[in-house]
Amino acid sequence: MKIKRVRIENFCCLHKVDVSFEEITSFIGPTGVGKSTVLRALDWFFNGEKSLSLSDDDVHSATEGGRISVEVEFDGLTGHDRGTLGRYAPEGAESVSIWRTWQNGEDKITGKALAYAPFEDVRRHKKATPLRAAYKELMESDPSLRLPSVGSASAAEDAMRAWELANRDRLTASEVEDTHFFGFAGQSVLAQLIDFVFVSADLRAYEEADDQKATALGRILDHAVDRSEANEQLGRIEEDAHQARQEVHAKVYGPKLDDISAALSSEVAKFTTGRQVVVTPTVQAPRPARTAFQVSIRDGAAETSVYRQGHGFQRALIIAALKYLADRRRPEDGTRTLCLAVEEPELFQHPPQARTFAQVLRELVATSSEGRTQVMYATHNPVFIDPSGYHQIRRLCRAADEAHPVTEVWQATEGDLCRALDGMVDADTIKRRTVGRLTGSFAEGFFAHAVVLGEGATDGAVLAGCAERAGVNLGAEGISVIDVSGKDNLMICHAIFSALGVPCHVVFDGDAGKEAHRLRSVQGLDEGQRRKKELDIEREGRQTREKNANLLGYLGAPRTAQPADESAAGYTVFKDDLETCLAEQWPAWGVRRQELIDVGEGVEGKNAVTYQEATRTAMADPPFILQALLENVRALTGRR
Repeated sequence: MKIKRVRIENFCCLHKVDVSFEEITSFIGPTGVGKSTVLRALDWFFNGEKSLSLSDDDVHSATEGGRISVEVEFDGLTGHDRGTLGRYAPEGAESVSIWRTWQNGEDKITGKALAYAPFEDVRRHKKATPLRAAYKELMESDPSLRLPSVGSASAAEDAMRAWELANRDRLTASEVEDTHFFGFAGQSVLAQLIDFVFVSADLRAYEEADDQKATALGRILDHAVDRSEANEQLGRIEEDAHQARQEVHAKVYGPKLDDISAALSSEVAKFTTGRQVVVTPTVQAPRPARTAFQVSIRDGAAETSVYRQGHGFQRALIIAALKYLADRRRPEDGTRTLCLAVEEPELFQHPPQARTFAQVLRELVATSSEGRTQVMYATHNPVFIDPSGYHQIRRLCRAADEAHPVTEVWQATEGDLCRALDGMVDADTIKRRTVGRLTGSFAEGFFAHAVVLGEGATDGAVLAGCAERAGVNLGAEGISVIDVSGKDNLMICHAIFSALGVPCHVVFDGDAGKEAHRLRSVQGLDEGQRRKKELDIEREGRQTREKNANLLGYLGAPRTAQPADESAAGYTVFKDDLETCLAEQWPAWGVRRQELIDVGEGVEGKNAVTYQEATRTAMADPPFILQALLENVRALTGRR
């Protein structure tokens, strides 16, 4: 059983948020939009006041009535899950919904279950006497139910459950309040199925270095170490010691207490008859022995407490503990799903350590038996974006022009891309070209306010040079420039970023002169080879023109096979290519580039560093199309 979807209403800065979850879910977005709040809402759902004591200050400012609600839908139900959840997970149900609400200090837990509606009217009575009275009234008013007479509220509950099991065809879906989910009455049902561990950004390892049930270390040991055998042996030792103490007390105090008992009985007999006073020694039974563990740090010959270590080491210890928790769970504990929720996993970590931790979290899911591990985190670091999983990203941002803070959640699925690119890119190509792309600067784009997608690195280099000439810092304005390596990837990458709510500007070449240039290059070949090459070139030319038309149509522009030089709001196209445009419209750029090469400060060929420096330091101003490109890109973030 795993978390499928969470619906949060009025919890802190989250007004109404609906989030779906994967095996790994990455929450990204600007500071203050509610990434960590989603994780804290889940922590409250599973752990209640042990994690967070709610007050009116935690209710969203736009709320009327002050009601907080966190609903969690679970799927992936196994036979064990269904058996534990009972009527909440009947055969045929693919998911289970449970929600926790808070209003005016009252905490309620509710689930959707199959139930007999008249029984729910009985169950709404929380006290035993009214419940028994309601049960008796129903039993007498509807003899066809054949309900048995009962002597207690628990017996009435048992009788109603037995009737429901025998009459499933008469049950309907109902919203049922049930404290058993979280253990307020009896054993916690949900804790038997899911272990939710939240690691906050301010969690201190020294506070966790204690063998208590609620701490990370205590839960590690609870999962990884079987204490039953030791506890059984210690229990026998304590029992023997208890009996020995009783014998000592009887031997030492027995005769004296017998005399005291006789004397008191004699005195009492003066006032009443038929009663005796008996004084015996009492030995308090000891609490069951339990093995506890202590964590300390040995550094050479010195051994110190975790409290004495730095923040980075403490964070590393928590990370190691969580990894051990997932790796070393006892086989009999394999029926429980482990949910790790980590706030800012990159905190206090050097880049190599952050990359290692990101890999560890992915491996925890990949190596988990029967998919019994689920990981979620709120991060500002692109190394925690899984290269094979754009569908795992949840990008949160603040809705504009709202009187109260409203958080929007953006995500992309393969289905979203297929629908956006229908008729232009086939589904197999989308799947093939999105796998493994989310690395390096591409992953950084998800954290940007806007991205520029180019066919090659030199497009971004020229844009960066133009920005420097204008005194503009693209990075400071939240703009990332990404090389997607070829025209074929432009639409797919644009569709991914757009689905995640990141504004995009596409820069591409129309390649108008490419076909003619290539045809001239084969004129020296013999007729057979030349004809074969010409056919290949003509075919590739038709494909290029079709791609130009598709790309422009996808971007909302007229479908033009051979576009002219143009910079619009969402794209910039060069009629032939960037180099031809620079040569024809900005000769000073070519002169400056050659000067850099001649003095050893530049490199021949399409070198991004050389292109950027030539753009930055050329004597004449850039042509209009490059200036328009910079303005249109900045306009994506509200700047010009």
